[in-house]
Amino acid sequence: MPGASSAAGHLTVRKALARTASRTGDWRFFSWYWGDAIAIDGLLAASASLGDGRPRDLAAEALDRWASRCPPGLDDALAPGAAIASLVGDGTLSPAAAGRFLEAVERLPVVAGRVPALEPHRPAYRFGVCIDALYHLPTGLAAIGRLRGSADLSRRAVAMASGILDLVRCPDGWAQWYDAARRRNNGIAWTRGIGWALLGCLDTIALASGQCPVAGLRDAAAEMIEALAGSQQDDGHWPVVLGHDGAPSETSTAAFFTAAALHPEAPPGAWAGAVGRSMRACLAAVDEEGTYRGVSADVLPSWALGDYLSVAVEPSPWGQGSALRALAAAADRWPG
Repeated sequence: MPGASSAAGHLTVRKALARTASRTGDWRFFSWYWGDAIAIDGLLAASASLGDGRPRDLAAEALDRWASRCPPGLDDALAPGAAIASLVGDGTLSPAAAGRFLEAVERLPVVAGRVPALEPHRPAYRFGVCIDALYHLPTGLAAIGRLRGSADLSRRAVAMASGILDLVRCPDGWAQWYDAARRRNNGIAWTRGIGWALLGCLDTIALASGQCPVAGLRDAAAEMIEALAGSQQDDGHWPVVLGHDGAPSETSTAAFFTAAALHPEAPPGAWAGAVGRSMRACLAAVDEEGTYRGVSADVLPSWALGDYLSVAVEPSPWGQGSALRALAAAADRWPG
C-alpha cells in the first residue's frame, strides 16, 4: 500500500513529502527555465496537503523575488503561471505578476497554428516545440483565464494544448520535439515528456472546464495514461523511451504518472495496480535529505535515440516538483 515505508529511508508518504518540500527550498529561483514551474506548483501542493505554510512561503518568496527584482524578458514565459494565478487570487502577489506572464507569452513567435516556440532566444529551441511546453503554457493561460473570468484565455489554452499534442504525435506515442524547419517531430517517445503532457492536460482540463469545451483533452489524457499504464516495468518505473524496455529507468515518470492517476480530473480506468507500484517507486527514490533521485538532467532535442538512452541523472527542479505533486496527491488519498 502506498502509505507504507519506503525501502530507501523508511519514509512514509507524508514524511517524504515534508522532506522533499524542505529540500526544494535549496533551489533559489530568480529567472525561469524549463521545469522550474512544477517545483513551485509542487510546493503549493505540499503546503495544502501538509497543512504547513512553509512550502507555500518558499513558493511565494521565489515569485516575489522574480516579480520585484528580475528584469522582464522572454524567460518570463517559463514562469509558473498557474501558481502565479493562485497567489494573485489570494492577494499574496500583485496582479502585475499575472500580467507579466501573459505579456511574455504574447511576445513568443508562433511555430504552427496557435503553438509558440517557448524559448526562441536559445539556439536549441529556436524553431520548434518541446512536449514539456504543454505543462508550462496552457496551464498558465487557463489559470489566469479562470482568475479573470476570461473564456477567451481558456479557449486559447485548450487550443494550444491540443495543438502541441498534434505536433508531437508519433507512431510510438508522443515525441519530445517538433521541428518547424523539418516539418516533423523526432519520433522519440520520451517518457518524462509524456508525463509532462499528461499532467499538463489534466491541469488544463481542471482550470478550463466550465469556460470552454475540453473533451478533446480528456480523450488525449485517457490515451496517454493508458499507454503509460500498459508499459510500466515491474519495479514501478518506466524506461526513458517508451517501448525500449532495456533502456535505463527515468524515475520522474513514476512521479508524473502517480500525480496524474490521482488527479481529480484523471480519466476512469483500472490504474490501482499501476499507481500502487509507481507510488512505491517514488518513495524509494526519495533519499533521507528529500532529494528525488534518478531523474534525467536537461534533455536537449535530438534526432538520435542514443542521446536519450545515455542522459546523466542529477537533482533538479523538475525532479523535486514532480515528486512533490505525486506525494501530495498520495498524502491526500492515503493520509496514514
